[in-house]
Amino acid sequence: MDFNQVYQVVFVKCEESSLSFFCNIPGFTIAEKIEIQGKECPILQSGNGDLIMLVEKATIEADTIVLKTDDCVRDYYLFNQKNIPGLTKPRYVAHGMELCFLDPSGNRFILTEERDYSEA
Repeated sequence: MDFNQVYQVVFVKCEESSLSFFCNIPGFTIAEKIEIQGKECPILQSGNGDLIMLVEKATIEADTIVLKTDDCVRDYYLFNQKNIPGLTKPRYVAHGMELCFLDPSGNRFILTEERDYSEA
């Protein structure tokens, strides 16, 4: 693994169900597993190169994680077909478009598609 790449730690209640969710619904792939305090933690990679590491904890406080996308409308359509929980419709924001969804542990994910609205 290239340790110059940055990954976000996502605390989850159940690694097994979270791993299944991320690989089957948003389409992450397992990039690697690393050992932390005697436990293997999967590092997942999205199609756009975002990396997240799943760390199982007995009790968690749901967090907000921001990831990149190159097409919010496409992702909304695909996620809607898979009935992803907490999915919001894409909306315009100052930096482009975004949509949100929830993972099985209640973490809120924001997918952002950056757009340049300045006149050229």
